[in-house]
Amino acid sequence: MRLFGDMLVLFGLVHWPLWIISISGGQALSILLYSNSTIHINKTTILPIKCEVCIGKSCKSSMTLSKSMEVVFNCPQPEKAFMVEIVQHIVCASTCNGTIIAEDYPSLQNFNRTFTWNVKVQGHKSFGLDFTKAGLRQIQPTEQCQDKHIYTVSTATATVGKFCRQGTIKSMQVLREGIVSLQVPGKQQLNAANYGVSIGSQITSPAIINVTLPEEPSSQEFFSPNYPGSFPDDGLITWAFQVSNKVYSSVHILNYTEPICDTKDTRMEYQLHSKTFVKKLSEAQLSEHQGSFNLSLQNCNVDTQSSSTSLTLHFKISAIRRGSEVRCTVDLKREKALQILIMKKKPKSDCILKLNSLAQQTATITAEKISFVSFIDCKEEDLIITINKTIKCQQLRDCPSPGSLRVPSLEKCIMGVVQEVQWHLYGPQHGAVELLSSAGSLQQSVPGHTCNNTVLLTVSEYEPQGVTVGQFCPQGAIHKIQINVANITVSASPAGGKSLRRITDSLLQVSFIKSIKEHYIFTVLPKKDIPVLLATPAWPLGMKDYATVSWFVSFPAQLEANVSFPNVSQLTCKNRPAYIKLHRQRSQDKMYSWQDQNPKNVVLSESFYLNMSNCLPLKGGFSVVSQVTLHTGKSVLLSIILSVVSVVLLLIAITLAVFCIRRKKKQRAPEVAVYNPNGHSFLPGTNRIPQETEDEDFHIYNYIDDHMVYGHLLKDSVEMNEVGKPAVGVYRSFTGPIEQQPLTENGGCEEPEVGVYRPFIGHQRFSDMPDRPVTSEENLACKDKQKADEEIIGGDAIQQQETVPNIQKVVKTEEEQD
Repeated sequence: MRLFGDMLVLFGLVHWPLWIISISGGQALSILLYSNSTIHINKTTILPIKCEVCIGKSCKSSMTLSKSMEVVFNCPQPEKAFMVEIVQHIVCASTCNGTIIAEDYPSLQNFNRTFTWNVKVQGHKSFGLDFTKAGLRQIQPTEQCQDKHIYTVSTATATVGKFCRQGTIKSMQVLREGIVSLQVPGKQQLNAANYGVSIGSQITSPAIINVTLPEEPSSQEFFSPNYPGSFPDDGLITWAFQVSNKVYSSVHILNYTEPICDTKDTRMEYQLHSKTFVKKLSEAQLSEHQGSFNLSLQNCNVDTQSSSTSLTLHFKISAIRRGSEVRCTVDLKREKALQILIMKKKPKSDCILKLNSLAQQTATITAEKISFVSFIDCKEEDLIITINKTIKCQQLRDCPSPGSLRVPSLEKCIMGVVQEVQWHLYGPQHGAVELLSSAGSLQQSVPGHTCNNTVLLTVSEYEPQGVTVGQFCPQGAIHKIQINVANITVSASPAGGKSLRRITDSLLQVSFIKSIKEHYIFTVLPKKDIPVLLATPAWPLGMKDYATVSWFVSFPAQLEANVSFPNVSQLTCKNRPAYIKLHRQRSQDKMYSWQDQNPKNVVLSESFYLNMSNCLPLKGGFSVVSQVTLHTGKSVLLSIILSVVSVVLLLIAITLAVFCIRRKKKQRAPEVAVYNPNGHSFLPGTNRIPQETEDEDFHIYNYIDDHMVYGHLLKDSVEMNEVGKPAVGVYRSFTGPIEQQPLTENGGCEEPEVGVYRPFIGHQRFSDMPDRPVTSEENLACKDKQKADEEIIGGDAIQQQETVPNIQKVVKTEEEQD
């Protein structure tokens, strides 16, 4: 029977059966060993009962079996007091291609069993363990596997860890020699998988654990060697993670302890493709990395004189599948002193920000080099961008004057909201900085009177205290700001959470100038009827000790300025008091001054400057808000009112005069004077001036001006036509002799009153009287009569030739004589 069993063992077909013999209540086991195997029967716990294992008459608490033999236990339940370890040795010389197979012993199935394989490679090479078929998953030392099969891998110096089946660990490499063991509890049927063993390449780490992450989201935990015990001094362990390019992995440290090092430092070293970077255990680790990488844990040389804790590490690696990646190349080779910071708004968001293939919470892009930025599953609002630019000038003659402050343009592929742009200005020592608005003017923003604009500018002194001069926005009354320091910071931020990327125009013009007398000088050009608020620097906290500030306020002469102080802080000074003064700009004479009292509202009729000076406060701070409002002056306003009233009265007088004249002319009867020096007399209403046609009526006048004479009614030998008729339709001034022959009712043939001028009164034309032209016979009769009268009078008649006005004067003289 024993010979047949040995034959079966040689062919590997069956196992030698267990023979149990009861001896005085004990058990006898007959064990047939496999080749290259050793069985260790060791007592595990101290039981109140006495139990030993015996070979022949020799009984011990432990026994090592190197060959097949029969053992006897002198207790009824030896599986409760003993455990069995089955050890197999594997030595690899030039080749080592084999398989680790756990072979169970049925006679030992009731015992807690440990299957151990001691693998050794000659030289400095490593051996590899292939777990591809089942895979392993690392667990904590106190944790149990679901199938109750626990694997342990150890090196010559430390225990790599404990593992369960069905994991992401696909293989391991162990330097020179190592131990692989499998623990199976009593009465548990062995269901072990086979693992391959091979000779590996030379490695520097005592062990390398190869992990393959799946393409779907996953999470795995890992522990340092000997966890929770101490990792060996100057020890090294490496995890090689194989990750698909579609998957992004992150490393999170869950728990760690660090010793006090004598030399070197504990560290986490990452190898990403051809790059290597080191992280401390206290720092944030690799995040959202695409593709494979290696992670090494390096211990230091621990200070043996101290009682510090040892190095332990518990970390987790998580992987997630991501969408498309947006890559951007940022070339800042030509830029100097420019820095771009891109930060994730929510650290736990799905957005992945990477700089030079490294996922980071904040990416810092520096000048004078090319950087590569990537965005994965990111939206514009997920990222915040801050831009810093430095402007330096050591000598005043070398400083650009003026320099323009504008938002630097970014590559379109850079995602994020530009939340702030900072300009750090470093001027010559003992110099000053002058700021002018590119839009023409600035408005100061104070609480309760904020700016309704797209951008807010904050001016601060570059000091450790960070004194804020004030906040300003475009379109106001402040034309210029002068600060008597060499270094300041100007920050631009968008209003309403918008982005500054769309602002392309210059925001400020900066110049480095010589030192000024005051700490701060503001040039203010207010507009009419628009209140201007002026707050002291560092409002509302208070100005610096002994600091001074002046506002130069200029406005046209016809306006007045109403200056009020709606907000004045209360403070207690140590030595001299703080003061507020108002001066004229031209004469610089002090107009108003207040010390230790609240200033009153004043009205100024010319340009002025407002000066304030702080003391050394013992309590409180010196902060003042003043308001300047321009309006029209009282004298100018009175002049305007009087002028307007005068013009209105003049217009009324002219209107009344015109109205009265027109009304008077309408009421009086029109007067008509007709002069006929040629003796063509006719009566008004019975005779009329000859007309060329029936329709022509332009020789009829309702009124004849005294200064005008109508020549077309007079006979002129030059204007007579061939038939002896006077030319009509021609207006000429009367230059002929004055006739004394008045008009008569009978055609001028009756004896008229001599020397009497009678104007023609009445209308020239009546509808009830027919028109009758004067005949040539009547004209000739009148001529003969006139000649006879002249001869009788003998020159008494006036022969002087005058115009119509002269005739009127002669007539008046004769009337006076009468």
